[in-house]
Amino acid sequence: MPSDLVLKIVLVGPPTGYAFCLQHGRGAKAERLDYIEAEDDDIAFELTVTLRQGKQPDMPDFGGPFVQGPPGGRFFYLCVGQCSMIAEPHWAGRVKVPLNSVTWPLARRATSGGRWLEARYTASRPDGRPVLASVKLLDDGWTVA
Repeated sequence: MPSDLVLKIVLVGPPTGYAFCLQHGRGAKAERLDYIEAEDDDIAFELTVTLRQGKQPDMPDFGGPFVQGPPGGRFFYLCVGQCSMIAEPHWAGRVKVPLNSVTWPLARRATSGGRWLEARYTASRPDGRPVLASVKLLDDGWTVA
């Protein structure tokens, strides 16, 4: 039976001068939700996905307007844009946040008692530009918070 799971992604050390937002929807109908401009602190986004039984008994599948990709390889996008003082950000790339490490035991612990799953990734490259494409989650990946 499908249930909702709240996810929180924390961008560690995002580069200043850039904006970040969640992508809602797919393809031509995709929208960028309210963005956050990076300053000196970490930033975070929360989203809700739908849990349902996957093809493997110990792995859930995910659905909802944020979820992208094929079963077993689901993810969601964060959009990245360069900030300008006189206009909206110039959107130049995306970050692909993987969901494939979320197991049923982890998801069940998160959905009991109003908790959520949280993950973090390093948002800046050594040269000060934002990390784009697929990201490696820090620590142990998704954890119950």
